[in-house]
Amino acid sequence: MKWLSISSDTRQKVYELRTKKEKLLTLTYHPGTGTIRISTNDEKRVFLVGLEGFLRNKTVLRNEYGIRIGHLTHEGTQESHGTIEISDEPYHYILQENLPLKAAIYKNNEMLLVCELPGISKISQNRSEYEMLILALCWYVAVAVKSAEEEYA
Repeated sequence: MKWLSISSDTRQKVYELRTKKEKLLTLTYHPGTGTIRISTNDEKRVFLVGLEGFLRNKTVLRNEYGIRIGHLTHEGTQESHGTIEISDEPYHYILQENLPLKAAIYKNNEMLLVCELPGISKISQNRSEYEMLILALCWYVAVAVKSAEEEYA
């Protein structure tokens, strides 16, 4: 999997999540309002992304009704790994800082996927964008995994 930066200006940034064969979703991020719009083949959603916390900041993902559905926290002072919780399911992520920059998502110490992130040399410059992309990726995986489990049950 790979996030591609499609277009970028001061009002919005558009990303696509792709595999080698197909486009999985399109994400439009509006930094001024803190909203993201996700379009997949069968679903269109709007989310709110923001920071919460005083000493330990969390990047929080809320649905279109303002209900918290997930958050991302760093482990200690390390920004390259941490915990993600989506719909009360815990995941872990590790940023592999070699070029190209990649994010690995784990659940129960089992690697679910590795996704290439858009190339920027330093994480600290666009930390909030990387966190937003990792949260959106984890949301997509959680939704896809749940629908696959329900389909085979």
